[in-house]
Amino acid sequence: MTEPIDRRTFLSNSSVLLGGAVLAASSSASSAAISTDPHDYIVTEGHRDIWELTARLKLRVESQNSPLADFLVPRLIEGGVSVCIMPSGGDSLPERSYLQPTLEGDLRTLDMLLVGIGRTNGKASIIKTKSDIPTTPNKERVQFILDLEGGEGLGTICGPEPEFLAGYQLALLRQFFRLGVRGVQLTHNGRNQLGDGVAGGTMGGRLSPFGVEVIKEMNRLGMMIGVSHLSVNGVLHVAEITKHPIVSTHQNLAQYASSQPPVELVREEVKAIASTGGVVGMRYDVGEVSYALMADEIEFLAKNIGVEHIGVAWLGHDVGNPDPYYVPGYTKPQRAFTGHEAETMRQHWTSFIGILAQRGFTDQQIGLILGGNYLRIWREVLPD
Repeated sequence: MTEPIDRRTFLSNSSVLLGGAVLAASSSASSAAISTDPHDYIVTEGHRDIWELTARLKLRVESQNSPLADFLVPRLIEGGVSVCIMPSGGDSLPERSYLQPTLEGDLRTLDMLLVGIGRTNGKASIIKTKSDIPTTPNKERVQFILDLEGGEGLGTICGPEPEFLAGYQLALLRQFFRLGVRGVQLTHNGRNQLGDGVAGGTMGGRLSPFGVEVIKEMNRLGMMIGVSHLSVNGVLHVAEITKHPIVSTHQNLAQYASSQPPVELVREEVKAIASTGGVVGMRYDVGEVSYALMADEIEFLAKNIGVEHIGVAWLGHDVGNPDPYYVPGYTKPQRAFTGHEAETMRQHWTSFIGILAQRGFTDQQIGLILGGNYLRIWREVLPD
């Protein structure tokens, strides 16, 4: 006789099913019967910038000296976030870009995160292997996937010593892997040794020979390949050569939003990502992309590539960090915030789940969108 299962177990199991059984939103779903509690799902935040962490550390105030352990992790747990994909270096911010050597910035950012996680008394950890991937919603803890937001630090100025075999140019990638990094977003907006970002023109060029070798080595090691901010031709090139799914963790769709430089995905990129079995992650943007517009994008994607290829990047700054570099109680002048920036993370996820339910998505489909699709990829990609 089959043992009964409770709602939490059903939802968590549903969220890790392979997406082939779920292809589109069901118009007959009853939103009244669907849980809007994020703690009932394995919520995966596809991309969380490190603005808050660096803003608090720059205050040089002892009470702000452990921003991840004291401020961010408690809010993620309360908000129902089980897994957070966290930039651990890259090409984008001054802290890890041109104001200092990029590799140095990468290592310093990674150290900041590892030190912070170590101070949480077990409430935070990093996912390195398949066995680390949650099978039910995390309770009173959160896990991180460490992800380089741009691969500039992986390159070298002169290359390896002439007498060494060519594969040694990938030494830095392997070192980051040994330190726990399990994802690399190939570029930020600018160009680096791997390929062209969107800043040089939306279409851009294909990957460099070095970029191709990085993809092959990431496939071998077991790392998540990210294409956010990469040029269109770069994304198409990655999709051609990768053996594993690729992800765009935090880009909206060009037919729904626009920015400068144009970071939004065009239809060809969306199809290419889905063709690898990958995920396209939608993100909120205050004043630009609302929750309702995100839901419009998700409905479009569900109809065109399937629910199994959709993720959520993030749902905005919360009351604990209402603006990228704003620290409540410290930043001057003081500002009053409204809307989502004045809400908690739990309120964010509850509201957004409610919108998905109203649009006709089922419990199972919502579970896939909120995190199950990322879990599927990690079960395929990460090392044993």
